[in-house]
Amino acid sequence: MNSPRICKPAPFLLLALFVAVAGCGSTAARKDGLALIEEGQYEAGIARIEEGLKSAPRDTELNIALAQGRAKSVEALLTQADSDRSRHDFAGARMGYGRVLTIEPNNRRAQDAVRQIEQMQDLGERIALGQAALRQGDLFGAERHMREVLLLDPQNTEGLTLRRNIEQVQARTAQPNPQLRTRLEKPVTLEFRDANLKTIFEVLSQVAGLNFIFDKDLRPDLKATIFVREVRIEDAVSLLLEQNQLHQKVVNENTLLIYPDSPQKTKDYQELVMRTFYLTSIDANTAMNMVKTMLKTRDVFVDERLNTMTMRDTPDAIRMAEKLLQSQDQSNPEVVLEVEVMEVARSRILDLGLQWPNTFGVVTSEGKPVSVLDQLRGINSSRITITPSPQAKINAQDNDINTLASPVIRVSNREQARIHIGQRVPIISATSVPSTQGPVITESVTYLDVGLKLEVTPVVHLNNEVAIKIGLEVSNATPLEPTRQGTIPVQVDTRNAQTSLRLHDGETQILAGLVRNDHGASGNKIPLLGDIPGLGRLFGSNKDNMGKSELVLSITPRIVRNLPYQSPSDMEFPTGTETSMQIRNLNRPSDVQDAPLAVLPRP
Repeated sequence: MNSPRICKPAPFLLLALFVAVAGCGSTAARKDGLALIEEGQYEAGIARIEEGLKSAPRDTELNIALAQGRAKSVEALLTQADSDRSRHDFAGARMGYGRVLTIEPNNRRAQDAVRQIEQMQDLGERIALGQAALRQGDLFGAERHMREVLLLDPQNTEGLTLRRNIEQVQARTAQPNPQLRTRLEKPVTLEFRDANLKTIFEVLSQVAGLNFIFDKDLRPDLKATIFVREVRIEDAVSLLLEQNQLHQKVVNENTLLIYPDSPQKTKDYQELVMRTFYLTSIDANTAMNMVKTMLKTRDVFVDERLNTMTMRDTPDAIRMAEKLLQSQDQSNPEVVLEVEVMEVARSRILDLGLQWPNTFGVVTSEGKPVSVLDQLRGINSSRITITPSPQAKINAQDNDINTLASPVIRVSNREQARIHIGQRVPIISATSVPSTQGPVITESVTYLDVGLKLEVTPVVHLNNEVAIKIGLEVSNATPLEPTRQGTIPVQVDTRNAQTSLRLHDGETQILAGLVRNDHGASGNKIPLLGDIPGLGRLFGSNKDNMGKSELVLSITPRIVRNLPYQSPSDMEFPTGTETSMQIRNLNRPSDVQDAPLAVLPRP
């Protein structure tokens, strides 16, 4: 009987079958993934295609589908996130950009957008900083904050309002007659000796195309001598005016008014403006004194309720007041002081030796003390008592005590901070007042602060160093016996130290050495025998009390806020002469034109 034969497929048939099954799986993964992406399920569609690639990593169609699916998903999500961001739906935009980074972690566009959205949470603070800078006259700082806000949110209402306010201030400080500046920049050569002043101005008028109007009170016989080559017309005019004590006023784009330097003419021709400064850190009265001292301004009003200062003066004086207040109106520096006060105390008690009896007595047969001499008859050993019983003492005690106080103090520059950790001990004093009915005693109670008292006064320097004045006191009070008048005296044991030091930001300094040593000794011994050197311990006991305590102070300053750095160009600027105030190139880079030409005398 023939056994059945089993037919085995050839190896190439198995390979073909595997390829066919894998091809069907790849096609299904590609179709399913693309369908999910079309429905907006981007992550699920990409995951389906990646799952198909695990079984067929070299499938060309699957790799192309994965790249196309990622690109399509990222583009769709970025478009939707940008739309949400433009509609101020920052939560939806943040979620959309997050999905993009899930699909493509290194997408630079999504990373920048997420960073900007996080920064937009601080838009309110940036706008507040810009408004504060504008109130202080810091146009450059206000414009910088405004640009940061509008860069993140171009349609921000408060940012656009801040930009309009900055433009209005710039319009007030800009040159109202720009063509006049161009005419005055032309070079000119003048050679006149004792020539009539009006003749010289006539030549300048022809060269520069300017009109010069003279005040009716200007003397017609004024003469001037000037020899200049290739100088600006503006400088030549200034030299002529200074020689003859004259001043000028800009009338329009091609006309200048020349008038004498007199108090009345100054009042007639100089234009005044009014400005209110909102101060944040400097006191308004201090600012008023500074303006009156430095700028000789007379019309100044201070509102202490709002801490504002309003002044009425020339445009030049207003611009200079802005510069002064910008450098002076700064927040007071602050520092955090980390203080640790430790009192390390050690006490040692040594009680060593033999305690011998120190009393001898006689008792009755019932054990009671004898009080009558007749009862001393018949004394025997049973009626003699010796106390205390002899005993050996071997005792040593060591105690370590650490008392720690670690306050953290935040204090402003040059202000004193005080800390008291302890008690207020009442002290009663009595006063006797004589009267017809006898002395009248009245009592009064005062309180004494004992414990730990710490006083620190820091001075913050611009190089991030802190000078600290320290006063430390540790005390305790012990009441004594009352006096005849009823007053209770108090004994105060105190240790104090005062010093000044200068530390870097974050540097720690330890102050130690306030040591107190206490030593007390007491003994109980048999006379004469207890004084024998070496053997005296056998005939008595000694008790030694030794105490030692040390006060340790550790202090570390950490600067919270210091004065901002100011460049020399901000702290130094020209102010003209003693009799006239002149502004040149005081405007910041954000201004459109140079400062006004007018040179106005002080009243």
